[in-house]
Amino acid sequence: MIEPLYPRSRISRRSILRGAAAIATLQLLPRRARAADWPTRQVTLVVPFTAGGTTDILARLIATRLSEHYGQAFVIDNRGGESGNIAAAYVAKVPADGYTFIVGTPGIHATNRLVYRTMGYDPATDFTPVILIARVPNLLSVTKSLPVTSVTELISYARQRPRELFYGVSALGSTGHLSTELFKTMTGVEITAVPYKGSAPMLRDLAEGRVHLTIDNLPASKPLLEAGEIRPLAVTTAKRWPPLPHLPTIAEAGVPGYETASWFTIGAPRGTPPEIVTSLNATVAAFLASDSGTAKLRDIGAEPGGGSPEDMRRHVEAEIARWEKVAKTAGIVPL
Repeated sequence: MIEPLYPRSRISRRSILRGAAAIATLQLLPRRARAADWPTRQVTLVVPFTAGGTTDILARLIATRLSEHYGQAFVIDNRGGESGNIAAAYVAKVPADGYTFIVGTPGIHATNRLVYRTMGYDPATDFTPVILIARVPNLLSVTKSLPVTSVTELISYARQRPRELFYGVSALGSTGHLSTELFKTMTGVEITAVPYKGSAPMLRDLAEGRVHLTIDNLPASKPLLEAGEIRPLAVTTAKRWPPLPHLPTIAEAGVPGYETASWFTIGAPRGTPPEIVTSLNATVAAFLASDSGTAKLRDIGAEPGGGSPEDMRRHVEAEIARWEKVAKTAGIVPL
């Protein structure tokens, strides 16, 4: 009979537990080492829309700063389609190793669920919050061939031509989409949605008169606004936007009580090492709080965000509740 290496009497439950703990510790070491050294290669920021929109503009600004800070390339991967659901479903399934993140929007976190029955991901459980990048107003603007110069003129013009005006939607479920539906409900106008796969193609059609009006994020609209290619009427926020003090709010221009806005985030696949989330949060927060970062965001029409991952989580939860009320008021239901 072959004797065991150690007599049974010498093997205690405590020894077994100590051995298991040691093995578990060894298994964790490679992951911790990777997190401490991160990043050692290219990092991808997935943008859920085509190039040229607000999400893309902000992502490229942040990616440039991150590349400089970490000495590794942070690259943009534009994955448009289904109002951001395609990109979000993709990121939800990639390895949670700190080399793929998503630049999030209200649609991905809060509002797509109000218009889509299925999305391919769960916004509540599939992502780890990193940071709120920015808040931005939406801008109500019209094509220059439309003979209106104010919100009240637009309402009157549209009421006289029910279903004859078309409004551009950068993405179904976006704040622009829901903001316009709220505008329709509060004013009684009947206008028809034309969905696009991003702000850039939609705004080009607005400038060229293929759609008549839109409510879309200010940073995306700003270049056409400054070039005089579209006519701005009002901002959607409760107060006037400081960089555009001459523009009234929709509320003060004829629709009392109207208020909406948009915001952008960075999210990580669930299970991303917390050390990586903490590092990325601190780096982006420092940039947003710096004079240079603040100036760059305000120059494109955005107000810097910041805060901790938990701050982002609380912000998203509050926005979910707010947009659910908007959807209910506007009579929006999932398709």
